[in-house]
Amino acid sequence: MHTPVPFDENARLESLNRYDLLDPQDDRQFDRLVGLAASVCRTPIALLGFMDRDRLSFKSTVGLAVAFVPRRISFGAHAICKPDEIMVVPDARHDARFAQSPLVTREPRVRFYAAAPLVESSGHAIGTLAIMDYVARGLSDPERLTLHTLADQVVALLDLRQKVRRLEGEISERTQYERRLTAFQQQLQTTNALLGAASLTDSLTRLSNRRAFEQRLATEVDRVNRLLYPLSLLLIDIDHFKQINDTFGHPAGDQIIRRVAEIIGRTARTTDFAARLGGDEFAVILPGTDSLGAAIIAERYRAAIEASRWPNQHPVRISVGVGQILPDALDGSELIVAADQALLRAKQSGRNRVAVKRPDPHGERSIPTAPRRRGYGSHVTVG
Repeated sequence: MHTPVPFDENARLESLNRYDLLDPQDDRQFDRLVGLAASVCRTPIALLGFMDRDRLSFKSTVGLAVAFVPRRISFGAHAICKPDEIMVVPDARHDARFAQSPLVTREPRVRFYAAAPLVESSGHAIGTLAIMDYVARGLSDPERLTLHTLADQVVALLDLRQKVRRLEGEISERTQYERRLTAFQQQLQTTNALLGAASLTDSLTRLSNRRAFEQRLATEVDRVNRLLYPLSLLLIDIDHFKQINDTFGHPAGDQIIRRVAEIIGRTARTTDFAARLGGDEFAVILPGTDSLGAAIIAERYRAAIEASRWPNQHPVRISVGVGQILPDALDGSELIVAADQALLRAKQSGRNRVAVKRPDPHGERSIPTAPRRRGYGSHVTVG
């Protein structure tokens, strides 16, 4: 393999040596950034590496336990030569630069590779934030933007560590030191807050994810027990979604999931909390809403999705299960069970409908089916 060398190689190495990369301080921050790159870009491998004269050494990795690779066989040696570009290799087997690389022909048998150069303030690329996959694929525009943004955050953290070290050496200027250090700590807190928010967001739909849902549900159950107001939950599944994926492919399926999420987010009240739990499953927490009111809201979702226009002229429908809990609930599990039982009933009743599981303080007595109770349409079943 031909190993390219950047035109600014000597200056690049000098810039790299100014960073104390052996110091483990703040390595957890790098781990979170690398983990976020793998999560958002949906790849099994993500690597944060720094390129010295002979090898690419890794500061943090996800999915691949390796400390370094020789520069002569690294993909990163090519990426740092174009510091202003995201390097994308859709299939390394068909790229003359890498087809014979041991990283491709032997384990880990890399197929897809993408990397954002780590460009420090002087414009020199000192390393890469890279993602890899075992299958050939492309890089979407949102994934490309995410990779570039996270690479900038890596360099910002490196610069921040340098500034903190310099401040620690200015003991004689104590007042200035404390003031500037506080500012840098606030910047770190802001970065942590941004990373925390990203870890609670579903990358495909931008709704809250399952982790955020579980946190919010626990908060609302505690509030129910303190304030004694009703709490309901909607569980939503896209009808026959596997058939949609099998017929039109996963990209079309992802497009439908994003569109359903958009409708749910647009239809939700300001007090409601919508989340994607995974796959084609969504949830909406409805504080201060009993099961009858929740059924009306659920029917709005169902009708809005039924009335929308969809790709490939394929109709998209949803089934919704409604559950409610009473005060003194120990946790949110019984609310999830109630909504899940109602969702199963909606599917068994023919799909494209809302089913309601109402709480019964006197035991397991159920409410008779009422397909046209006041405020409902024929797509709502109560029981």
